[in-house]
Amino acid sequence: MAFSKTFVAIAIAAVSTLLLPTASFAAARITAAQAEAAALGRIPGKALSAKYEFEDGRWQYAVLVQQGGALYEVEVNAQNGRVMDSERTTPAEERAEAAKTGHD
Repeated sequence: MAFSKTFVAIAIAAVSTLLLPTASFAAARITAAQAEAAALGRIPGKALSAKYEFEDGRWQYAVLVQQGGALYEVEVNAQNGRVMDSERTTPAEERAEAAKTGHD
């Protein structure tokens, strides 16, 4: 009896680990390219990257846009493509955030 409960628990953990990354990325209804287009509608320039992330209780794309010598982070809702926020940033701030969260 104890063996079968342990086996079931291990099997559930293994399946959950395999399915979680797929399930999390399934939450996006728009593509990274669509998020970049929405961000460029807010801040004209050149989209450098679109990072899919879970922040503030929702899935979003954090799009980095270069406009002249300035760098902006534009947050785009991954469900509906709406721009939620934008802020001027620096490469140093982006590196510090990546180091803090463990993401590029």
